[in-house]
Amino acid sequence: MSAASRDDLSNCVGREEELRVLKGALDGARDGHGTTVLLTGEDGIGKTRLVREAVEIARGREMRVLLGRGSPAGPAVALRPFSEALAGLFRELSREGGGPDIGTLGPYRTVLSRVVPGYERSGPSLGPQDSPVVLGESVLCLLSVVGAGSGSLLVLEDLHDTDPATLAVVEYLADNIAGQGSVLVATFRSGSGAPEDLARTLARRRAGTLLTLGPLSRAEVARLAASCLGIAVDRVPYDVVARLYRDSSGNPFVAEELLRTLVDTGGLVTGPQGCRLVAGVGCPVPVAVEHGIARRAARLGPEGHRLLSAAAVIGERFPVSVLRQAWGLSEAQLFARLRAASAAGLITADNPAGEWYRFRGALTAPALSARLTPADRAALARRTAEAAAELHPGLPGRWCSFAAELRLSAGDRSGAASLFATAGRRALSAGRISIAAELLERAWELLGEADEPRVRVDVLDELLVALAESGRIDRGLRLASALDELEGLGVAGVQVARLHTRLAWLWHAHGQSTAALAQVRAGRCALGPAAEDRHTAGLDAVEAQLTIDTAPPTAARLAERATVKAERTGLPAAACRAWRVRGQLALRRGSQEASYCFTRMRTLAEAHELPLWRMHAMLHLAAQRWLVDGERDALLRVRGQAREVGARAVRTRADLMLGLDHVLRGEYAQAQRLTEAYRAREERSGLTGEDAHCLAAVRAIGAAHQGRHAPLEALLDAGGSPSSWASLAQGLGGVVRALLEEDREPARLTLKRAAADDAVRPAPYPLTGQYGLAALLEALDADPDRLGGAEPDEAGRLRWNRQFVVLARAVRLGRQGRGDEAADAVTEARALAEPYPPALHLGLRLVAEAAQTDGWGDPVPWLREAEQYFHGAGVEAVAGACRNLLRRSGAVVPRRTGTDGQAVPEPLRLLGVTPREYEVLRLLADRLDNRTLAARLFISPRTVEKHVASLISKTDQGNRAGLNAYAARLRQVDG
Repeated sequence: MSAASRDDLSNCVGREEELRVLKGALDGARDGHGTTVLLTGEDGIGKTRLVREAVEIARGREMRVLLGRGSPAGPAVALRPFSEALAGLFRELSREGGGPDIGTLGPYRTVLSRVVPGYERSGPSLGPQDSPVVLGESVLCLLSVVGAGSGSLLVLEDLHDTDPATLAVVEYLADNIAGQGSVLVATFRSGSGAPEDLARTLARRRAGTLLTLGPLSRAEVARLAASCLGIAVDRVPYDVVARLYRDSSGNPFVAEELLRTLVDTGGLVTGPQGCRLVAGVGCPVPVAVEHGIARRAARLGPEGHRLLSAAAVIGERFPVSVLRQAWGLSEAQLFARLRAASAAGLITADNPAGEWYRFRGALTAPALSARLTPADRAALARRTAEAAAELHPGLPGRWCSFAAELRLSAGDRSGAASLFATAGRRALSAGRISIAAELLERAWELLGEADEPRVRVDVLDELLVALAESGRIDRGLRLASALDELEGLGVAGVQVARLHTRLAWLWHAHGQSTAALAQVRAGRCALGPAAEDRHTAGLDAVEAQLTIDTAPPTAARLAERATVKAERTGLPAAACRAWRVRGQLALRRGSQEASYCFTRMRTLAEAHELPLWRMHAMLHLAAQRWLVDGERDALLRVRGQAREVGARAVRTRADLMLGLDHVLRGEYAQAQRLTEAYRAREERSGLTGEDAHCLAAVRAIGAAHQGRHAPLEALLDAGGSPSSWASLAQGLGGVVRALLEEDREPARLTLKRAAADDAVRPAPYPLTGQYGLAALLEALDADPDRLGGAEPDEAGRLRWNRQFVVLARAVRLGRQGRGDEAADAVTEARALAEPYPPALHLGLRLVAEAAQTDGWGDPVPWLREAEQYFHGAGVEAVAGACRNLLRRSGAVVPRRTGTDGQAVPEPLRLLGVTPREYEVLRLLADRLDNRTLAARLFISPRTVEKHVASLISKTDQGNRAGLNAYAARLRQVDG
């Protein structure tokens, strides 16, 4: 595509409506109806492009065209736009020779000669030669003569750079042009004062049409780029459009200049497949854009220009109070200059109070800064940093990092590092982890060999904490080499030991326990044999965490010792770590002692203002509540808080626990989405350590509950030492899978293996089966005389375990002839199992068989409900067993034909709709109530209600009425 054709396409992208108005005005002029069109907008927004297009259209229709413009060069010349337009016309008429006869103008020729020197002055006078009425009438008469038959177009551009007399004539023309075949098009910059006031006045009294040109949309910028590059719009990648849109703010001139500069510098390459950005190639501010911004800033005068230059050194946003302090301005002086810069389209207020302003357009500040010499930039930055410190003693809050950026711009690397470190330390103390990591890393990068080793140690210490908690483990481990360098500079052993403690934690998070323990030993060596308790408490706490899986008794001893040391010597962070280990050990037993430990941890964190440790404590308390009550609201709250502050370690564990909760509730699609999103997010930085084991376990348990063997087998067959999560996956996943396949003997064997593994490496949570499912299976198999009645231990009282323990009690009571008590126990178990539909229906299937054999309870409804659930879930082994038991009891068995045999359509299957939910959905087309639906499908109304709620969520319908309509549309499509 040629350059000319590309320009034609790009001229009016996003200006189709404005071009339609101009074409309509030109059409009217040819029919003898004059009009005025006023175009306004910021520089580069496309006013001249539209004028150029209108001129081409007019000339194509053989209309007479007169062109004039204002000029910013030198003092304003009276009536300059008219002089230029009329001089051009007279030159054109002179060349034509046989053009229109302007001798008919009579006395108006004398008036016009005043505007165009050298034009014939003879003729009678019409009155005061300075009158805008007389000059305006003369111009109207001229337009009428030269445009006779085809119409005329008078274009006056840049009226913001003209004199009051010109505006007065424009007003007269606009008020009186309607009666003849002429069009007046006037352009001016938005915020230009008198021209804009005149335009709005004319528009108000319908003497002209005001068109305000705004920025292009993202889609329009994409079209502009495509037309300039000569490619289809769908060949312009998203990142190219995003960059052009962001840096141009939708200004077409800036967007084109950016595109041209990107191509010229090699930052953008085009080919047969479209275009792409080249990584690592920067793009300077386009010369034309920089010049335009500098020209507008220069109009503000030396003082205004200097103020904006100082603001540009600060960045895209700047506080006016600091500028006022830096330059000793009065409030009146400051805001007068800000108003002028705002009127010039360079800045805009960034908050209602006017305390912060921002530059308009992403390139304005860089363009102004680029015109400064390095020495000027450094001096301005230093002066502004000093003003910020004077205005805000101690640099609280954001002012610290604000001043740090300015110190860096001033070339003061040491001062900038100190301020970044202070800001990072404050963010870490406030629990804003991701911000702390960023600030502390900047401080570390600015520190050099000349800086004091103690300062470097302190920054590295805090940086390692922030990196560990924000999940940037690899980055933290890469800093380990810095420790060797610092040790050679005579750093105190206490500081070295503290760094070894941080690195031990990083290696633990990386899944390298041997390397972590080596760091603990190195830390103890740095302290020496006579180390004080306040120095060894942290090492004891970390070592306790490292040995919690491999040597629980050692971990308990170390954690208790660390607790005593830390609380006696006033080390709340070390005490929190130790209490966490003690709580985790108690949690593995299912002991309520865990609640005391985690509450103590939270109390310490709150008392000593340790928000990060408080968040860890809240996570563990939420996990315990989930285990005891099955409630997940607290986990969701902790997860949300961790996401807000960038505490990725806390968020990760909350995510994985919620994934496990989804699996136990039978919400497999939600579990998969959560774990897949987590895996994709974490694998970018390397998924390692305990979190990797936890993720694998959750995925294996979810797969096992859906009848898939491979993930669990891969986890159990993985090389190396088995993790504590493996026994959890085996007991919670493998046992349930065997029962769903109606293979009880493998279930019993898996329970025994899981219990044996758990005795060696206890699972993080006591859900491996020996505290719940094992009790039910034992009760089902035992002789009546051997049935025990012991109360469950603490782990057996957790909600997931207790549902099976209570069902085991029901079986025992039924075999002892205490049928009413047994039925009551089933009711109790159903309430406990309410959050867990798979476990609820599996339990009903198992206990119904015993009830049928021993003659108690109401097994037929239980079997119907279980059969319906498992058939809908596609677990045919259990559904078939339920049907066999129903036949044995003589009950009517539901026939699985018709819709039962239909596969779920792929669009619904991708939404996670199960076969049973599909049956319910098809019947909802008839708008049946829950009771009727339940009777049709041999299930309870409560089960129907759950299916309907699930369908509303999965199909994204607002309510049941919407779902009914959705089902009706589905039936029409299916025929």
